[in-house]
Amino acid sequence: MNLAIDVGNTSAKAALFDKEKLIKRIEGLDESSLKAVLLQEKIENIIISSVNTYSEQLLSVCALPQTSRHIPIFKLNYQLPLPIQILYQTPQTLGMDRVAAVVGATIVCPNANSLVVDAGTCITFDFIDASKNYHGGAITLGVAMRFKALHEFTDKLPLFSKANFDATRSFIGKSTESSIVNGVVYGVAHEVQGMAEKYISEFGKIDIVFCGGDASFLYENCKENLAKFPTNVWIEQDLLFLGLNQILLYNLLNQNYI
Repeated sequence: MNLAIDVGNTSAKAALFDKEKLIKRIEGLDESSLKAVLLQEKIENIIISSVNTYSEQLLSVCALPQTSRHIPIFKLNYQLPLPIQILYQTPQTLGMDRVAAVVGATIVCPNANSLVVDAGTCITFDFIDASKNYHGGAITLGVAMRFKALHEFTDKLPLFSKANFDATRSFIGKSTESSIVNGVVYGVAHEVQGMAEKYISEFGKIDIVFCGGDASFLYENCKENLAKFPTNVWIEQDLLFLGLNQILLYNLLNQNYI
């Protein structure tokens, strides 16, 4: 049994794998729930990816004598061997969640050029080619962050969210609410379309994989535009976990644990 842990900007979560099969997801992971998992499940290996320092608190739980049982722990960083080739010019600054996602894309879309659109706190675009060369991508504001920025960096614009969006209304905003909501939602949708068009013009046919908390919402509002392109489109909420587990399996022979 393998345990993959993802510490994101908003929350921590985990997934249990039996070899390559995901059998359980754990949302809202904290020290208490992690300790319970380690005591209840027969964990043989752990891999952890983090974009903040909360991972250190979780790692301290993994090291407790009553929970660890000498479990190998793999910490995903730019020095850990990977089943892909990194072409990023500054790998030491690369978010490990982006790395895990593109490795996951090689499982969902094997032997394909793939663009991963991770719609979370931020929206990231990451491209990996059919030969498993990771080229890099782009980082921009997430959906909720855009609404929050419009509210906090102006004096009078109110705070709205994607829940205020109504696709049946005109794309022309007829009120401040619909102007803001349409601006954010359609703006993001056309941003995805524009990114896809750029990659297709450079690499030809690609697969697009959406993941992250806003994946389904974002896909629903740009699928008509993406249908114009030579591309397969996937939604895989477990993409990052699939990638983490694949990296763990790849490293077991190297025994590169902490």
